[in-house]
Amino acid sequence: MKRRIIIAARITAVSIILGIVLGIAGGLFYLCINGATVFRQSHSFVLFLLPVGAILVNLLYKLFKNEDDGGTNQVLISARSDTPVSIKMAPSIFISTVFSHFCGASVGREGAALQLGGSIGYNTGKLFHLTPREKSLCTSIGMSACFSSLFGTPMSAAVFSIEIAIVGRLNLACLVPSVIAAYISRHVARMIGAPDLEMTLSQAFEGLTTEPIALIKVSIIAVAGGLAALLFCTLLEKGGQMTSEKIKNKYLRAVIFGSIVLALSFIFPGQTYNGAGVDQISAFMRGDVVPYQFIIKMIFTVLSVIAGYKGGEIVPSFYIGAALGAFMGSLLGLSPSLACAVGMVSMFCGVTSCPVTAFAIGIEIFGSSSAPFFLLASAFSFFFSGRKGLYSSQKREMYFSKE
Repeated sequence: MKRRIIIAARITAVSIILGIVLGIAGGLFYLCINGATVFRQSHSFVLFLLPVGAILVNLLYKLFKNEDDGGTNQVLISARSDTPVSIKMAPSIFISTVFSHFCGASVGREGAALQLGGSIGYNTGKLFHLTPREKSLCTSIGMSACFSSLFGTPMSAAVFSIEIAIVGRLNLACLVPSVIAAYISRHVARMIGAPDLEMTLSQAFEGLTTEPIALIKVSIIAVAGGLAALLFCTLLEKGGQMTSEKIKNKYLRAVIFGSIVLALSFIFPGQTYNGAGVDQISAFMRGDVVPYQFIIKMIFTVLSVIAGYKGGEIVPSFYIGAALGAFMGSLLGLSPSLACAVGMVSMFCGVTSCPVTAFAIGIEIFGSSSAPFFLLASAFSFFFSGRKGLYSSQKREMYFSKE
C-alpha cells in the first residue's frame, strides 16, 4: 500500500510538471504557427518556398541527426512498451511544423503535439530515473498535455492519450495523471494566448434528436466520413510507398511534389487549401461549400506529406470532414452546422480509430446538446473506416474473430 502511494505521488508530481512545461511549449507553438500562417496569408509570395521548403525540413532533421526517429509511430510504441524517444524529436518537430505552415503546406499540428509531448514526457521520466513502466506512462501524459494545450480540449486530450496506442483497449492506469496534465497545460496555454477550439452550432437542429429521419441522415454522413477516412489513409500510405519506390531521392521528391502543391495553389487561389484550414470551417458551417472541396483538400494534404512537410494530418482531416459533411447535409436537407460537425467527428474517428475520443471531442467543441449525433458519428465511422488509420504502429485488439 505504501509503495502504491509513493508511485501515485511520483506520477502526479511529474504530471504537474509536464502540464506546466507543455502548457508553455504548446502555447508558444500555437502562437508561432498562427504567426506563420497570418504572415503567409498576407504575403502570398511565401508560397514560392513550397518546392524547396521540404528540402529544408529534411536538412533540419539531418542536422539534428534524427532522420529516422519514427515520428508519431515511435511515440505510440513508447506509450505502450517503454521504447526510447529521442529528445531531439521535440525541437525538430517544433521548427519543421512551424516552417511547413509558413510555406503553405497542407498539414496540421496534432502530429507535432503528440511527438513534442511524447518526447518531452518520456525524457522527463528518464530524467527523474523512473521505472520503465512509469516512463511509458509519462509518454502518454506528455501527449495528453501537449494536445490539450494546442487544441484547447483537455477532456478529449486526456482520453486520446489513453486510447490511441492500442485500438480497443483504454490504458486506464494513465487516466488520472493525463487528466491532471491536460487541464494544467490548457490553463497555462490559455494564459499565454492560445484559444480554445470551440464552435457554435445553429439552432436549426433543435428537437431533431427524437426524429428517426434525422438520425438516419446523420448516420449516412457518418458512413461517408468513415469511407472518406479510409480513402484518405489509403492515399497517404500507398502514395508514400509508391513515390518512395519510384523516386528514391527524398530531395528530388520534395522538389517535385512541393512544386505540384505550388501549382495547385495557383489553380485554386486564395490559399483556401494551404495550411491547416481551420479558418475555413466556419464558412462550411454556414453552408458555404462546394462539392469538390473535401477532395481537393485531401489531395493537397497527401502531396504535402509525400513532399516531406511535417505537422500531421488530423487537422486537415477536420477540414475534409467538415466540407464533406456540409455538402452532404445540403443534399439531405440537414442543418449545415450539424452536418459539418458530424462530418468532422466521423472523419476524426476514421483516421485515428479512436471512437471514444471522437465522441468526446464533438461534445467539447460543439456542446453536449448534440451528443446523440456524435455517438452515431463515432460508431458508424469506426465500423466503416476499417483497420486502416494514420498510424501504422497502433496495435489493434478488438476486431471480430474469424470464426
